[in-house]
Amino acid sequence: MKLSRFQRQILSLLEPLPTEYMNPDAIAWGERTQVSLSKVITGLLRRSRLGNPIWDPWILKDGDVYRVYYLEGIEGKDPWWSYSQICGAISTDLEHWERLGTLLEPESTNDWESGRVCAGCTYQENGVYYLFYSAGGQEIPHLHNEGIGLATSTDGIHFSRHSNQPLIMPEADDLWYERSNWTGHFHWRDPYLYKDSQTGKYYLFICASAKAPGNFQGCVGLAVADTVTGPYQILPPAIAVSDKAEPWAYYHMERPQIIYRNGKYHLFFSCFKQFFNPDWLKITKQKQINNSSLYWYVSDQITGDYQPIDPQNFVVSGSEKTGLYGTNLLQTSTNPEEYIAYGWYHRLHTLELSKTFQLQWKNQVPQLIKLLN
Repeated sequence: MKLSRFQRQILSLLEPLPTEYMNPDAIAWGERTQVSLSKVITGLLRRSRLGNPIWDPWILKDGDVYRVYYLEGIEGKDPWWSYSQICGAISTDLEHWERLGTLLEPESTNDWESGRVCAGCTYQENGVYYLFYSAGGQEIPHLHNEGIGLATSTDGIHFSRHSNQPLIMPEADDLWYERSNWTGHFHWRDPYLYKDSQTGKYYLFICASAKAPGNFQGCVGLAVADTVTGPYQILPPAIAVSDKAEPWAYYHMERPQIIYRNGKYHLFFSCFKQFFNPDWLKITKQKQINNSSLYWYVSDQITGDYQPIDPQNFVVSGSEKTGLYGTNLLQTSTNPEEYIAYGWYHRLHTLELSKTFQLQWKNQVPQLIKLLN
């Protein structure tokens, strides 16, 4: 679905309003009114969307072809994320897309991926396409458990599972990762593969929960292998829960991505505002935090520890105005300065894959700009 300028403007105006909360009793009365208002407007906009909800796109630039992979759910499913399959489309200009249909469905014979296959990344090497994906089961407890799988293809369309078992999974007594203390959810999803030119190794960045006290344990997990198919060794988190006196901000971090630039590794990720620590929100001076904000941490080493360059400047400027969630960045040419930003409109559950939003670096600081179209 391609949004009009008017629709994008409406979504931008809605972005500062709250969406939904895990604990409605904690909402101030003024915010309750804002939630109701945004839901009404969102409901009206969603009626313009044809088909099922779609979200969490990732794009592979394959020569002159752009291959997008994304999740498709079922309208009215509760919770909405409890079923998803991976679909695809191709384009040569990021404007006109040919849908390819479903590329990977849940596998009913594997409990760990019987309910949904979720976001990940696609990597191409030596004529083989490697689809790293996350997955979950149908019913509790499998509904709240996640794992990472791998499927391969020779044409980027027809994928076969590499194994019926998860590619990599922490043990129950893992040193660094555990189940969420708050929700009981085992976060182990959104794998992002990065082949490091400095070491020649393959690194998987993973949305995870760190072994830490309290309800806010969000971290970006890490694993490494000598070959693309593994075996992968689990490493300490790339972004770890702080052991400082200040409260940790994140319940979870989603859709991580790495860009190597000028000798440093730049890690980007997203987090819905409702999943931030309210104690942290009280003390931060950052006013750019909302559902669309894209967060930016930096490290000298691929394995981290990743930190903000400036504790008060860790949001990509302009990202808070897009109305997108799970924003990813795509280099569209050999020019290292040419990136677009794409993602999905979280209030509509539809995709943004065009060149509408572009990334610029000013004094080594990334910012998003919106083109007039």
